Amino acid sequence: MADKWTFVWLLAVSATVFTLMGCSPADGFSDLNRTASAEDAIPSGLPDYALDDFDIDSLRFVSAVDDTRLYLARGREYPVCLLVYRTASDWLGGCGSNMTTMKSPGFEVMVVQDGMPNRAGWSKASENLRIKDQ
Repeated sequence: MADKWTFVWLLAVSATVFTLMGCSPADGFSDLNRTASAEDAIPSGLPDYALDDFDIDSLRFVSAVDDTRLYLARGREYPVCLLVYRTASDWLGGCGSNMTTMKSPGFEVMVVQDGMPNRAGWSKASENLRIKDQ
């Protein structure tokens, strides 16, 4: 039978393993890891409700396609959110997990975790965004 110190040691190791396994939801999305800059500001005129599911402090401008700006953020309930912004009246936003896609006029955007290989027909816009022309 194990003594109480063996039990304490096993408990400590188990707690450490479970803590490491329970990584933050944004792990795997390195586009979110940089320090915010003025370029990351919420686009002017965007309705207040547009970012309801977003952690707005984590919003980062990632790339642009034509006149459309692409932003990523951590989600309140999902690992990552995407904002596709052209104008205050022409935008899309949503949250999901790995391989989330969103169609915009002229192109499609896919959110992927770090290290994901590029799919045929898609171009790499950033570490976490892939673009496919329509």
